Amino acid sequence: MCRFYLRFLFGASALWMATFPLSAQTCSDPQLLCPEAPTSVFVLDVADALLNFECIDATHVAVLRFRSDHDFDNPGSARIRISQVSCEGALGPDTLSAVVVSSSGDPCEPAALTAMGPCVSGTNDLVWESSALLHNSEYFLLIGTQHDPADTLCAMVVELEGSGVTMDVCCNHTLIPGSSAELTVAGGDPVFGYVWSPDFYLSDPDLATTTVTPAETITYQVDGQIGDCQVSSAVTVTVGSPIRVPNSFTPNGDNVNDFWGIDGIAAFPGAKVEVFNRWGQLVHRSLGYAQAWDGRGRSGKPLTPGTYYYVIELNDADLPIPPETGHVAIIR
Repeated sequence: MCRFYLRFLFGASALWMATFPLSAQTCSDPQLLCPEAPTSVFVLDVADALLNFECIDATHVAVLRFRSDHDFDNPGSARIRISQVSCEGALGPDTLSAVVVSSSGDPCEPAALTAMGPCVSGTNDLVWESSALLHNSEYFLLIGTQHDPADTLCAMVVELEGSGVTMDVCCNHTLIPGSSAELTVAGGDPVFGYVWSPDFYLSDPDLATTTVTPAETITYQVDGQIGDCQVSSAVTVTVGSPIRVPNSFTPNGDNVNDFWGIDGIAAFPGAKVEVFNRWGQLVHRSLGYAQAWDGRGRSGKPLTPGTYYYVIELNDADLPIPPETGHVAIIR
């Protein structure tokens, strides 16, 4: 019986655990490879078929399967990295060979296989790439080794990524309170559906396209499926202020930046703007802000240069947001 070690990855370190019987990674029972999920792989003897194919030795091979994304109008890309190669008891480094194939029938029959790119070889950090994957198709990764698995157990970590095998969600948005945006999933299998979480502020948390009207900045995760793999993606919708407040102005009479202009505040005729000095004394108040502040105090005299502090209340019943506070510098 072939046996293997289960390796758990923690950052850059690895922990070797007890042995368990191995029942996969052959052409008739390939191991599942999911995108962006590092997978421990062990090269076995192939007992169920002779899988001689290009650079692959039939008796020294691991077989993994993965499926490309469902919703691709154009060919998708995939990148597979094989790293952290370790051959227990080996006297020297092992040279690995790897290739991705598609199958028109029995994956154990070499005549039914078609290479999706050239073989790659090396002792560690092998990278296989392709930009020609068809959508919603099954592929097999074949990994061969020079060491006989009956004598030397070779383990490695395989990672799969790329637009052709992952799901994405569009797009990050920055909104003002009360406004909406559309979020759309690109990829995944619509037959299995999608789940958005949290489900706050969404028009429908179970559709590929949903409308969000958030009252606060929020990050959504959408979960879906590609083949037998669970996949997810995330998007952030930022809720920002509907006004833009400058942090300085120069009221020196040269007609350049002489006024504290607040972008967007004209849309809020009920706004209240108050400015205080460093002792907390009110130096300016405006209701509606029809006239931008020119840096004068309530007495009408120019204020001394320095830092002042503001509180702006928009007073809009449709936008229940807290007052905006900050500081502004008068520079003369």
